[in-house]
Amino acid sequence: MVLMRKVECPRLGVINLDAFGYPNTIDLPDPFSGPPPEADEPPGNFINRSFWPVPVAYAIAPGTWGALAEGKAGAIESIARAAERLAPHCDLIVGNCGGMYYARSLIKTTTPVLLSAIDLLPYALESTTLPVGILSVSKNFTEKMLADHPGLPRLRIVGVGHQPTWADITQDWYVRRPRMCPHDLRKELLEVCLCERERGAFKDIGAVVLECTAMPQFRKDVVAALRLPTWDIAAFAKGLLGG
Repeated sequence: MVLMRKVECPRLGVINLDAFGYPNTIDLPDPFSGPPPEADEPPGNFINRSFWPVPVAYAIAPGTWGALAEGKAGAIESIARAAERLAPHCDLIVGNCGGMYYARSLIKTTTPVLLSAIDLLPYALESTTLPVGILSVSKNFTEKMLADHPGLPRLRIVGVGHQPTWADITQDWYVRRPRMCPHDLRKELLEVCLCERERGAFKDIGAVVLECTAMPQFRKDVVAALRLPTWDIAAFAKGLLGG
């Protein structure tokens, strides 16, 4: 008789910046446990474990808040170390900030790691002969991060950080009461999308990438507004894990 081993549910690891209030469960006896999300935690946030269809463990990368935006070596190395800590426990690891793409060359784990939606950019570029749009909080930051990317001439990068609610993303937004309203984030994001689609950078693109991890919760709305294939790290990760 052949004994069948019980197949466990896939497990996800999320690398967090060291922003106030972000979960860090990797040092718990069970890294996939921890306190439930606060009652007012938006359900579309990566740090809300109910957002994910599989058990999730979190590891904070110390020294990254603010420093990662400047591309500092210490912050980049911290992300790689967080991935190494999660790797023995997880089947897939994702980053909770598009800027974690900076650390891609330092990842040496056998566990697959997607640090940023920018990791999906080669596939988006291959999928169409047209330019590809990127939605980020800061256009300048993303342009700097992708300065050496071979596909840069085909990219149309649009930032939403000039919008009032999105501007708060870069501040100490977690402790705000009330929390930033997902409705306001959605409204401002779609306003930018429609404006750029009509007469701006997105007028003649063939696909769009959601770089900021606060955006995947609005993916269906972006698809409806732009009527374009839309790439984001959350949808990709969920698909890889059967969610």
